[in-house]
Amino acid sequence: MRDAVNYLNSLGLHRINLSLDRISTILESFDNPHHKLTCIIIAGTNGKGSVAAITASILGAAGFKVGLYTSPHLVNLSERIRVNDEEISVSDLSRLIMKIKGKASKILTERPTYFEVLTAAAFEFFHEKQVDYAVLEVGMGGRFDATNVANPIISVITNIYLDHTEYLGNNIAKIAYEKAGVIKHRVPVVTGADGSALNVIRTEAEKRSATVLCMGRDFSSKSEKEAYFSYRGHSFNLIDLELSLPGLYQINNATLAIATIETLYERFGIDIDEKRLRTGLSTAAWEGRMETLRLNPPLILDGAHNPSSAYALRSSLTHAYPEKKFLFLIGMLADKDHENYLKQLSSIAEGMIITEIPSERHMPAEDLANIARRYVDSVRLIKDPEAAFIELKKKNSTPACITGSLYLIGAIKKLIIGNSASIRKG
Repeated sequence: MRDAVNYLNSLGLHRINLSLDRISTILESFDNPHHKLTCIIIAGTNGKGSVAAITASILGAAGFKVGLYTSPHLVNLSERIRVNDEEISVSDLSRLIMKIKGKASKILTERPTYFEVLTAAAFEFFHEKQVDYAVLEVGMGGRFDATNVANPIISVITNIYLDHTEYLGNNIAKIAYEKAGVIKHRVPVVTGADGSALNVIRTEAEKRSATVLCMGRDFSSKSEKEAYFSYRGHSFNLIDLELSLPGLYQINNATLAIATIETLYERFGIDIDEKRLRTGLSTAAWEGRMETLRLNPPLILDGAHNPSSAYALRSSLTHAYPEKKFLFLIGMLADKDHENYLKQLSSIAEGMIITEIPSERHMPAEDLANIARRYVDSVRLIKDPEAAFIELKKKNSTPACITGSLYLIGAIKKLIIGNSASIRKG
């Protein structure tokens, strides 16, 4: 696996070159495995990984063989490619990466990206395993994302907020246009978007004669109590549904996943037994999102990384732990809206520990701390994430939350695994 990882790293983890040309050429050399798969593609700003995981869990519980492709990984590269929640083996992943490297060196005039190689590996692996469905999380945007070479039977767009503006545009309409690139001719679209973003999605769908199913109009949900909710759509009317994933924001993600399953039923006659649908909801797993490391006092991991997801995190923490203040450990990428992110969390912050994430795209801790001090009185700067985590754990009588980037969440999880020690209490 070392040679495969070295090759991927040589391509640059964060190198972005949005295009479908290279991935299309690579896949053509494999006889286009993506064209032989039944795909569901999921784009959006926030929640797309959760929607993908819940959708795959429901389909798996219904007895289908389901491929799930997501990004980024938290600890192990193999997390990105799964079949029925089993990660691709190290040997299979290494074999596919090296095979792609060999072909790419002969047929491409420029290097593929890290993401393109893994996307090609996922398509080929899912074809080898003859999955019934391939559920694909878009990496960035949609129109030129490597996953968008697929011909899906359903396109999902979770929501649209300002993020990755240097690549996707500096306003909601431009970003919505890029994400609406996953819409295909006569392929139904399920979306949780609203406002101007929804208008763009409807316009792009109309150009492609694609029906748009909107949250709040065609389907909706209502939270009944902690972890339970009801769903109402055109065909499904479900009450007292239990969701395994914590966090208020996961109700919306589960709603989009159910709407996707309902669309499979309405458009393609795929009838999934209600009991199995409930099983899929109650057993879905997705790490790093309102993940509890310690119960009393709570220590939470959450990958919120932009103002909208910070708002969702704040709402979930306030709902789960009313009137509690949290000590936040935060590290972020440089290209985020740091000010509005920190402002969202400041109202429930007892203090903040600012660190740096292990990425060449990190926001310097000094700069992030200076912004944090505008909103929070108690701010500590500890650049090394391991030292910052040790300091956080010392505050074992204070509710705490680690957030700001999935890369920080992954780094902390690696520390926990490396230390072979659980920090659960209570």
